[in-house]
Amino acid sequence: MTTTRRTFLGTAIGAMGTGLVASCSERLPRFLVPNAVPTDDAMPGIAQFYRTVCRECSAGCGMTARVREGRVVKLEGSLDHPVSRGALCPRGQAAIESLYDPERLAAPHTIAGPLGWDAAEHTFAAGIQRALDGGKRIVVLSRPEPGSTGAMFRTWLAALGQPGTQLVTFEPMAATWLREGAHRAFGSSAAPRLDLAAARLVLSIGDDFVEDGSPVEHARGLAQLRAANGRSIYIGPRLSLTAAATDEWISTEPGTEMVLVLGLARLVLERTGTRAGLSAGTLESRLAPYDLATVAARTQVEPATIRRLATALVDAAPSLVVGPGRAVAGSNAVALAEAVCVLNAVAGNVGKTLHLAPRGDIEPAMTLAELATAHDIGALVIHHANPCGFGPMYADLVKMFERVPFIAAFANQLDETAQRAHLVLPDHHFLETWSDVAPRAGVIGLQQPAMSPVLDTRAAADELLVVARALGKTTGLPDGSFADVVRAAFDAPAIERGGRFSEPADEPATLAPDVLATAAVHADLRGPKNGYPLVVAPTLRHLDGLLARSMLLQELPDPLTGYTWTGWVELHPATALALGVASGDVVALDGASGRIELPAHVSTRVRAGLLAVPVGYVAPLLADGLFGFTTRVHAQRTGARIKPPHVRGGTRQHGRELSRKVPRSLPQLPKVAPLPSMYPPVDHPVHRWGLAIDLDSCNGCGACTAACYIENNLPIVGAEQVELGRAMSWLDVQTFDDGDEVSFLPLMCQHCTNAPCESVCPTEATYHTSEGLNAQVYTRCIGTRYCENNCPYDVRRFNFFDWRRDSRERLGLNPDVTVRERGVTEKCTMCVQRIRTGEEQAKVEGRPLRDGEIVSACSATCPAQAITFGDLKDPASAISKLAASGRAYHLLEELNTQPGVVYLARKRDKART
Repeated sequence: MTTTRRTFLGTAIGAMGTGLVASCSERLPRFLVPNAVPTDDAMPGIAQFYRTVCRECSAGCGMTARVREGRVVKLEGSLDHPVSRGALCPRGQAAIESLYDPERLAAPHTIAGPLGWDAAEHTFAAGIQRALDGGKRIVVLSRPEPGSTGAMFRTWLAALGQPGTQLVTFEPMAATWLREGAHRAFGSSAAPRLDLAAARLVLSIGDDFVEDGSPVEHARGLAQLRAANGRSIYIGPRLSLTAAATDEWISTEPGTEMVLVLGLARLVLERTGTRAGLSAGTLESRLAPYDLATVAARTQVEPATIRRLATALVDAAPSLVVGPGRAVAGSNAVALAEAVCVLNAVAGNVGKTLHLAPRGDIEPAMTLAELATAHDIGALVIHHANPCGFGPMYADLVKMFERVPFIAAFANQLDETAQRAHLVLPDHHFLETWSDVAPRAGVIGLQQPAMSPVLDTRAAADELLVVARALGKTTGLPDGSFADVVRAAFDAPAIERGGRFSEPADEPATLAPDVLATAAVHADLRGPKNGYPLVVAPTLRHLDGLLARSMLLQELPDPLTGYTWTGWVELHPATALALGVASGDVVALDGASGRIELPAHVSTRVRAGLLAVPVGYVAPLLADGLFGFTTRVHAQRTGARIKPPHVRGGTRQHGRELSRKVPRSLPQLPKVAPLPSMYPPVDHPVHRWGLAIDLDSCNGCGACTAACYIENNLPIVGAEQVELGRAMSWLDVQTFDDGDEVSFLPLMCQHCTNAPCESVCPTEATYHTSEGLNAQVYTRCIGTRYCENNCPYDVRRFNFFDWRRDSRERLGLNPDVTVRERGVTEKCTMCVQRIRTGEEQAKVEGRPLRDGEIVSACSATCPAQAITFGDLKDPASAISKLAASGRAYHLLEELNTQPGVVYLARKRDKART
């Protein structure tokens, strides 16, 4: 037969298709098309969106999952959810990584190895039956489950004849002292809730609220406070990320925060006379010992500063005092939290910026300490809790495990605790199963599956129902599946919205008669008397207190140090001199129950005589199960020296005014006259896409960087390549420490009208589009890197390798974005795929684009709402109004590159102390 071009192509394509199916079927754990039976509304190439709830920490942020061809490819915040309001933190963005984790469990396990589900369910039921026959207790140890799952656990225990109090919550990062302090102050079990946006002044007592607790909600509140010209002040021993985002940092002698708060309360009471329900003279007498001179001497804070703080708390009404945070929460944490509540009460903040939300009937439960000392437990069911991962901190609890004859663990990875279980049952990922989460009163977020399970996993609640039915213990349990229970509790509008949301009325709050009667002023530290006090530094990478399993979270640089893939010991130059160490020297820390070795990071941003360690690395040094300011440690140089992986970029501006600031009283930058150009004028006939970045709102959290990684299929290169300067992030948050303050500058391709990169590319791989984008054609790029060398902003990245991805990880790639190969230069595209999707949708509907309809990944996720994407050609757009602001400027304006990225200068009145 004569071979023609047509027959050749037909034969080649057929062979290629056969080869692709064969090769994919060998390496992919599922069918080539994940949704072989698609839903009725599914269309190839068109994204679907599902509302759910993030389970990466206890904040319970609302989440929207974008699904393509049955696969979740991107996570965003849910606009309707009152906690997230459309934003996500870096950990929420990285949650998709755990969905496609190559190490995720794919089958039940016993000590002998993997087994099928039928055998696993039989083993599970037999273990529970032996405990019941022996008259032993059955206990569930679970992560916080404030919703239907927790209720199901209690109902299941009741069906087995066990009290619901045997559901034990494991939440090592919980700031329990805040709720206990509020209970002491007001005599109420209500949970305190902060409203930063409603305040005109926020005073943080060591509370790192943009890195701890509910970081997305608090970052938004702080940004709204700043937008309304409110001020914020941080009091603590270390300049944390939260402190860097405030207007002023006041360093106090560690352990004296209680004295300062009570001194402020006395001064404020003298101004306002507000006793919040106490009889005349009661509060005055209890605050009498804390006069100005005594407080100044104890805290080493100038009397004028203390008086200024007290005056500001009254004059900037409503104000808000938050804390104490774990950086200062020592043995007197509850008493300090009580004192903070008193200060808020006398300042008139309760009910305005500090709300006491009702908690309802809270059933008392067995504590971790009671569980650790129990000897009559016949079966322990562990649900996404990993106490063994914290080392000696929970030694008593881990020792108890050895006494339990049967332990079943529901987990996604074979973590340290699952390795000790007799039976490990792989649970669905939270993006694959039904539940709901109620992080606070009035907020019930619906957790619905966004895709079919990737692996042969089963929902933990359903497995408990299977076991109960096998044992004939079904009293009070539902007849159907757990998913039926959850779906029945939500109507269609609630499912579409992602939950049920309301704002309950505050509980009445007056100070309790015995408030401050037993105030513990001193914070006693454990450990050697000649040791260094240890400050636990919260980070967004370690919201659960453990080292991040996510490679993305490890690759993201710490905002203040730039370190990746490692921890550090932060110490003042005077402390470093006493120890004989310099930055990069490995320091050994010996604590109450273990030792860690980390590189030193010498910085003036921590108080002399202290050591600070990120929370994910500090567990071996603590013994009381409390991540707070509780211990002293021995420190010594080991003699080793390493160079920690560090992202590119300097920490000084060298007078270039890259991150600019303006006085709050006159937020105007000098006007810059247009410069002559050697380039011909460039016309953007319809759109000129751009970004506006408000540096006054940016707190450096890095959520934008994480979102860019996921949206654009950026590779994780590892510690060695990062140290070689080969990190592939398209968006870096530059940190500048200019002595008087720390500032942050998100930096990406500036999409210049007069782009220096375009004129030097020999293959025209980079060019300027009619919509103002500096485009990159990967198939033209031959890797000369001329564009990278000619870019004054240093924002282009070169692929030195074909970065490898596991077959399961490839399921999470965004199909709208090309995966680049070795030898190609890449950079920020302003999420051109999102622009095209929005334009096509508007065209289909026969209408013009609406402002805000298209958002880049970075602007969508920003908790502080510091990044605005839009059309600079539209004079009515939000970005055009920002670009016309008196605070607007471009980077390196003297180069006349005419960028499409506009920055808004920070508003600052004075230098930090």
